[in-house]
Amino acid sequence: MIQKPLRYSLSNGLFWLMLFFSLSLLPLIISYSGSIPPKRSFLAEFGVSLGFIGLALFGLQFLFSGRIKQIASHFGADNIIQFHKEVGIVAIVLTLCHPALLLMADWSYIEFFDPRANLPRAAALVFATFGMVALLYSSLWRVSTGLNYEWWRLIHGILGFGLVFVGIVHSIQVGHYLNSPLKVGLLILFFAPMVYFIFHTRLIRPWKTKKKPWIITEVRPKRDDCYTIRFDKKDALEFSFEPGQFIWITIAQTPFTLQQHPFSFSSSADSGFLELTAKRLGDFTNTWKYLKPGQTVYVEGPFGSFTLKDKPCFMVMGGIGVTPAISFLKTLSDRKDKRKCILLFGNKNWEHIPFRDALAELEKKINLQLVHVLDEPEGDWEGEEGYITEEMMMRYLPENCNEFDYYICGPASMMNQAELTFRNAGVDWKNIYAERFDLV
Repeated sequence: MIQKPLRYSLSNGLFWLMLFFSLSLLPLIISYSGSIPPKRSFLAEFGVSLGFIGLALFGLQFLFSGRIKQIASHFGADNIIQFHKEVGIVAIVLTLCHPALLLMADWSYIEFFDPRANLPRAAALVFATFGMVALLYSSLWRVSTGLNYEWWRLIHGILGFGLVFVGIVHSIQVGHYLNSPLKVGLLILFFAPMVYFIFHTRLIRPWKTKKKPWIITEVRPKRDDCYTIRFDKKDALEFSFEPGQFIWITIAQTPFTLQQHPFSFSSSADSGFLELTAKRLGDFTNTWKYLKPGQTVYVEGPFGSFTLKDKPCFMVMGGIGVTPAISFLKTLSDRKDKRKCILLFGNKNWEHIPFRDALAELEKKINLQLVHVLDEPEGDWEGEEGYITEEMMMRYLPENCNEFDYYICGPASMMNQAELTFRNAGVDWKNIYAERFDLV
């Protein structure tokens, strides 16, 4: 079964954005509706408002995630992940401003942090304050601090849930604006779906995945310290994907584990099997060389809107970021599709080119113009040298540029340059697709 390619819809995209910002204001609207107490100073009221908005944003982090296909199909899963990170930072800043502004307005609010006045309340607020700082620090500087991804994921989830729980209880206990059972009930009703999504992600999804195990059938070393794993289903359940999409995988005896990572397919959508290829760069991919046929794999997906559309393709890829392009090209080959494809592919040197042999074969089978760009070429190299620059991209840009779709994946600096170059060249933004997977 072939899935219909996902298409961007401006109206649907705006709908989700408007829904998000409307929901972020809903707890504030609930608190300021009906009977409200006398107003305090501007700083105090402003601090309370920021607290409600920050709490709403924390809760919405669980609802608006890259795992919701109806949302990711309009924005792309990588954009959702980036949005999640940036909104998380905003939520932390707004929530920290809540006590800061209240203390600036009236220092007597320091009593909320006094364990002698109320030990459980003080402990909860101290946890929330330091928890937000820890959440921000561990997310922005996980790699530099050497924090393992799986442990970060656990800490991230515990702190996120704990902060939302403390925020809800604190708002109800203070009761300055939530001064009626109706308001309290509406606030709880607002956060109930978000709490459900936590349990859905951590328990229900793995439980469903456990019923559909896969098995590794082959592990192949590739150039540039990359490995390809091929796996197949243990049963006859149907599975299909669009070239360019990705899945979350768990390689373990059970899906109830912290080890879950996203990878794009490197196989054709029509091949009948699944292949993933990755470079040994992180804690998880470093173990791929030790994987053996017969090991169990759990798959969740497919996800993503970085998919092959109907137009000819202009692709700018770097290193192992070429993986979705490989899936594109293999699928076109299997479908005997002769549309024009241009691939600018940047790598360190000739020996470090992932899929070098596969690309050479594909160049013979489909209408592919392959341009290798080497940062450190050897003496007899006659092709493109250095980095993929604006001037280089313009040399290969098709004259009828808006008859092509543009796909970008690789190092962030290269992707930023490519997006800017295409926009400056007059390419319609709806024809430009970028895939970033910098989780933390």
